[in-house]
Amino acid sequence: MILKRHVLVPFGVTLVFCCVGNVFSQPISQESKWCAGQDGASADLQIRGCTTVIQSGRETTTNLAIAFNNRGTAYGSTGDYDRAIQDFEQAIRLNPRYADAFYNRGNAYGSKRDYDRAIQDFDQAIRLNPQYATAFKNRGIVYDSKGDQDRAIQDFDQAMRRNPQDPNAFYNRGNAYHSKGDQDRAIQDFDQAIWLDPQYPSALYNRGTAYGSKGDYNRAIQDYDQAIRLDPHNATYWNGRCWGRAIAGLLDGALADCNESLRLRPNDPLALGSRALVHLKSGRLDSAISDYDEALRLEPNQPYSLYGRGLAKQKNGDPTGAADMAAARAIQPDIAEKFHGFGVQLH
Repeated sequence: MILKRHVLVPFGVTLVFCCVGNVFSQPISQESKWCAGQDGASADLQIRGCTTVIQSGRETTTNLAIAFNNRGTAYGSTGDYDRAIQDFEQAIRLNPRYADAFYNRGNAYGSKRDYDRAIQDFDQAIRLNPQYATAFKNRGIVYDSKGDQDRAIQDFDQAMRRNPQDPNAFYNRGNAYHSKGDQDRAIQDFDQAIWLDPQYPSALYNRGTAYGSKGDYNRAIQDYDQAIRLDPHNATYWNGRCWGRAIAGLLDGALADCNESLRLRPNDPLALGSRALVHLKSGRLDSAISDYDEALRLEPNQPYSLYGRGLAKQKNGDPTGAADMAAARAIQPDIAEKFHGFGVQLH
């Protein structure tokens, strides 16, 4: 597997649960409202409310299925995917045509990275409800996570046909095009996502990354600026701008950005590698080697950090750098060309 130095922010393998239903009996109890997510119920209150409804012995089969589905979404929102799956299975047993329960179980399996079972559940949700736009979209996310970008794009297309106002669908299709190396189409999709939702920082960041992949670092930095303005506590965005500024030769600003990224997320091997590049381009070879050492301790096979450390060692008169550079080329054969594009070479 070729490791990439700079990656997109995905929509997430932790997929979004949905479709909490009402399970109201007469008279309406507080627990029923909590189970339906009303009155500002937290996940814990929703679980408590649904458990009371399930154990009451007063609900119809349909309402019991809804209560299990609702409790499953609450467990899923806390990251307890195994208990969520158990509840979705109960909902499906009670109502085998419950498309939302299949959809939610698919999200739970996807969040556990059990992608094949997730796809099976999304398939079933779509069979039961062919207009289920989010099921197409989330199945596309899972296909993208499996590396099948073509199937992912087909699903995102279907999601858009059913809901052309969903910025998330354009965002995720943009990610898939980026993974295929089609940066122009990726940028078009990120443009549309941002047009639909101007306050979408990850779409701005990922558009910046696509521009960076085309070598347009000035446009990339502009997008990183906007992403940081919208979400100033996101370490990935600061690291992205550090990397872009480093390649563009804006080394003082790049160093400040990398330092902020590492303040927000200490010991991040990508940010350490970015800061090492800043030091390397600034001639601070000992500092570059120190940052690369730490980055490689955390992520030993990162080709950019291996090659950068090798360059820094060679420039510092240490012939052992050649071994690092050879190891990097074995992982990513074009790594020397990448560093040449960054404005860094041995001689």
